[in-house]
Amino acid sequence: MAIGRASPAWAEPDAYDAALAEHKPVPVSALSVIAKEPSKFLTQAVELSGRITGVLRGEIVSTVILKLDRGEIVHLLARPQHQIVAVGETARAVARLAEPPGESYTFDLLAMKWTSQPQAPVDRDQFCAELAQQQLAQAGDSGLVPAQPRYVLPSRGDPQPSRDRILTAYADTIKYFNPRLDERERYTIAKYIIDFSERIGVDARLVMAVVACESNFNQNATSRAGAMGLGQLMPATARGMGVRNAYDAKENLWAAIRIVRGHLENQQGDIALALACYNAGSGAVRRYGGVPPYRETQNYIRKVINLYLQLAPEMAR
Repeated sequence: MAIGRASPAWAEPDAYDAALAEHKPVPVSALSVIAKEPSKFLTQAVELSGRITGVLRGEIVSTVILKLDRGEIVHLLARPQHQIVAVGETARAVARLAEPPGESYTFDLLAMKWTSQPQAPVDRDQFCAELAQQQLAQAGDSGLVPAQPRYVLPSRGDPQPSRDRILTAYADTIKYFNPRLDERERYTIAKYIIDFSERIGVDARLVMAVVACESNFNQNATSRAGAMGLGQLMPATARGMGVRNAYDAKENLWAAIRIVRGHLENQQGDIALALACYNAGSGAVRRYGGVPPYRETQNYIRKVINLYLQLAPEMAR
């Protein structure tokens, strides 16, 4: 993951003003502006504004998740030795595209200023959040995961919602990602995820994010590499976990959630490293001493954590 052409600097107002004068960024309020001329913004700096919703720390590069004023999500790459602005604060950033936009928009951070804003508490009984204002990518054959889920999911320890309401919230979220599933299929998958996650000791909302990014909740998904089912289990992995039919939702999820738990334990609870293991393999993580320098794996980690923080916003606090 390259830093880019200029070293990022977390800035107070005076330094930020200097960055404005130096880079002459174009104010961008919607990603559609960049999508029309992506090559232009590989050299032209932009100014973005929004709220910090998450931070993914790395040894070489840290990723700051910025939710723009219109609800769109971008990732800002910064060096970890610089001060990291707190999650929940509003910020303005001078940045430049780090790579051509695809499923996500990733920028090299050049400068930032911020102001503290109190973060509104999450209403545990209000499962449906406002629909994103941007045009959402459709799940399905494109393989894209919609960027803005409709739901904030309750945690296992939340005493307010009933079990039935929790199950309904999960099933409705699954419908959002895969509207082709019928009601019985949605509720069956939701029940497996909630029950297995509780038994195995993993946050069910993290499992939801992993499965959404792996398969869009398509039980019959098969990748070009041969990964199968909801959790995209490779054949050798499935056999090692005792899975006889990787396209069976129950068998697949029971194995996938145990694999997530194992990676979390082996990586001392570091979600980014656990996800790197799930995507690229534990051997690659050991070989590189951290997140491997694979663009696919780095994008996968950002996508899953971004989605997890949307489904479980209190985890970003």
